[in-house]
Amino acid sequence: MEPNIVDQSEETGSPSISAHRPEVGKYTTSTTDSATETAYSSSSAADAYDNVSSAQPVDINDAYKKVGQINQLLRPTKTARLPELLDHTPPPPPQIALPQANYPKQRNRLHPALDPLMPGGVDMYPAIEQQQLQGNDAPAKIDEDVWKLVESLSVDEKVGQMTQIHVGMLLDAHTGDLNMTAVEYWVDQVKVGSVVDTPGNSAHSQFPLYSPQRLANITNTVQQVSLARGSRVPLVWAMDAVRGASYVKHATMFPMPLAQAATFQPQSAYVAGRIGSKDLRASGYQWALGPSADLMVEKKWPDGVLSFGEDPMLASVMVASSVRGYQGDYKRDRARVACCVRNFVGAGQQLGAHTGMRAVSDHQLFEYHLPAFEAAIHTGGAASVMQASGSLNGESLGMSPFYLRHVLRDTLAFRGVMLSDQSDLRTQFRDLHAAANATDAVFLALNNTSVDVTSEEDSSSGAFPRDAMDLVHSGSLNEDRITESVARVVQMKKDLGLFDSFKPFADPSLIEIVGAAQDIEDARNVVRESLTLLKNQNSVLPLSASERVLFLGPHLNSTGLLGGGFNVHMQGPSDREGGDHVYDGFGDTVMSGVRKVIGDDKLGNIAYRRGFRLDSSDVRADEFGQIVRLARKSDKIVIALGEHAYAGATGDVHELALDAHQINFVKQLSIAVNRPIAVVLVEGRPRLLKEVADIADSILMAYLPGIHGGIPIAETLYGQVNPSGRLPLTYPRYESQSRDTIWQGINSEYKPQWAFGHGLGYSKMLFSNITSDTSELAPGKPVTLRMTVQNLGTRDQWEPVLLYTTQAFRTAYEPELLRLRRFDKVLVKQGTAAEVAFTLTAEELAYHTRALDKVVDSSVVNITVNAFSTNQRTISLQFSPISSTNTDSVF
Repeated sequence: MEPNIVDQSEETGSPSISAHRPEVGKYTTSTTDSATETAYSSSSAADAYDNVSSAQPVDINDAYKKVGQINQLLRPTKTARLPELLDHTPPPPPQIALPQANYPKQRNRLHPALDPLMPGGVDMYPAIEQQQLQGNDAPAKIDEDVWKLVESLSVDEKVGQMTQIHVGMLLDAHTGDLNMTAVEYWVDQVKVGSVVDTPGNSAHSQFPLYSPQRLANITNTVQQVSLARGSRVPLVWAMDAVRGASYVKHATMFPMPLAQAATFQPQSAYVAGRIGSKDLRASGYQWALGPSADLMVEKKWPDGVLSFGEDPMLASVMVASSVRGYQGDYKRDRARVACCVRNFVGAGQQLGAHTGMRAVSDHQLFEYHLPAFEAAIHTGGAASVMQASGSLNGESLGMSPFYLRHVLRDTLAFRGVMLSDQSDLRTQFRDLHAAANATDAVFLALNNTSVDVTSEEDSSSGAFPRDAMDLVHSGSLNEDRITESVARVVQMKKDLGLFDSFKPFADPSLIEIVGAAQDIEDARNVVRESLTLLKNQNSVLPLSASERVLFLGPHLNSTGLLGGGFNVHMQGPSDREGGDHVYDGFGDTVMSGVRKVIGDDKLGNIAYRRGFRLDSSDVRADEFGQIVRLARKSDKIVIALGEHAYAGATGDVHELALDAHQINFVKQLSIAVNRPIAVVLVEGRPRLLKEVADIADSILMAYLPGIHGGIPIAETLYGQVNPSGRLPLTYPRYESQSRDTIWQGINSEYKPQWAFGHGLGYSKMLFSNITSDTSELAPGKPVTLRMTVQNLGTRDQWEPVLLYTTQAFRTAYEPELLRLRRFDKVLVKQGTAAEVAFTLTAEELAYHTRALDKVVDSSVVNITVNAFSTNQRTISLQFSPISSTNTDSVF
């Protein structure tokens, strides 16, 4: 329900909030008028923070009561008129049971203490969303009551709204409990508007994973202080959410977005967002830092796993569905969150390391990289966008008026909140040397761009709020620039319902359905549709339960390795956390899945050995000898290969090739034993397989399926699931192909290991020729293309159908090798056929010139389905010309 806002438009001017605060013990602040109130000095801020680290920690339950008592003393007076959005008594948060945890005050133990709290564990629950697929654009204008509130704020209160801090800055360094002195400092003095991350990602955490109950009490306690002190504008809590609320204990973890893209089912991304949003809200978080709209052009890019692949059309459809899943009708539905689409722009076309320079021509930028952001913003309705760190074409992104004003605000017409990348201001002057010092970096970022919120990761700095206030007070920066950003931030908070009674707090009713059985099954279904069979020589897969099978590789017996990064922590669970111990019983390994699939009576037919370590170069001779003896007793061998967990710069690699000792292990085993080998790839990017690609009889790409991926992988290996995933990227054969894409120039060599869109099933499929209702593709005259898919096998199969175009010639830019225009996924029952139809228009085939007009040359257009497969079919149509056009979209 929308907030009940009383119209007070007849009032002239709004008094300062700080002018009407009653004196309440140590919470008292000076009651000077905002016009004469001075910003805190850097020395006083530093002194205040120095006292934080030595303060006594406060138990959360005690803090909860304490803040409630404070709140009773902070009711607005009857005579003072506050801005409409604040003209109410701050409500107490809902009571959430939080029994005393029984854990030792120790860290770095092999098996760390686990948060004993569990969610309700229900199996099913009714639908909670009001509108499933309806998006909401960020508002084109700011509401009047929001403007009144913003105009009433002092400069320091405005700057506070633009400041985001890490939750670790609110914790006691020794116990990991909330440090209420730190809370009061950051909320009352710095007046921060946002907090990011969970305590589990802090060096001061008590547990690797925090339960939704414990997170709810933490967020509620701090939120209660924010409603009583500082600017009294509620905080918005943010969390990385690229695959659900994966930092919350027992929240449902979906496959990584790259795997979601492999389903070629937009609903996969939608469901992951819908379930993730309610789990975030259950924990008191309202801002999801995700999904990613970047393209995975450079295959070495560590964050490519966060993307929906290399293709602009696939990424556009999937990211818009993901945003709709997370946000839905977020302005009314309080089980939804605001999305922050990352990382604007060109982050996936790096030239070197994760934070290194990227080079993207204007033509490539507008033609390939921006469409997914446009879809996220206008089709999905994204409330916010996160800028990319680093530089693009030699220009620092965080200080670029071209990219962050002209392209984002003017060309894309984005009206929502823009968030900086974490600690980006420090990156600008320390790493990129784009500013003389920290103050200069703040000035250039605010003066040149339209960034609204800056993420402060360095707990000792507080540099952004201090420098921003100094710049305004010195006259170097116009206060109107600050006001513009704060208005967008407060508008998003209003849209999220944070000014409604009880809505700034975690919803206790949602805690009971965190980790529900139906959510886990939804995650497994996404895995089932994502698994991509790359090779199946002599039908080695599927396995039979009656066959003797030797399973090898650490990925088969670890849920943590199935999860990868953004799983427990940003970098994944650490070795010192005891492996799968950290999940406290949630999730399935592949081996546990195999045991469930084949049944107890067939367990004697399987054997498992780790085989090799991910972090060592060779297997001991005696260990390898034991493996060879087991392999000779087996009918088939299944080997899992892949990567460590990583995120961001820790995933940088100089070579795309899979670790040499894994490749050598497969080579040596194939020499020692003549048995069919099936390889399962557990990886966030396409690592070069070298000889393994030829040695293996079958290869199944599992991507990073998450902790619920074990059962679906086992089902697929044993034929209970017919694989239907397709590659959302080009899988290179050689290092030099790491930047190859399906949309590269038609004259370039494209001979990868496996092409974009490649994938097999267990049934043989036959496509008919394409038919068209016209021989010409002309403006205003859509063409309908039809084909028939026949299942010649003995299993039902979901079959993706991918339709591409390319032109015979173009005068301005070389035609693409192939450009994905449509895709669908149809269920074809065994022994039956299904018709697939696509509608294509001439207008959407226009391309950008150097002047960024959209044109098309009069030439033949070739339309292809299932490129690079035995079912490739092509039809040619004459393309009528379109001159320079002004469509609703520049893409």
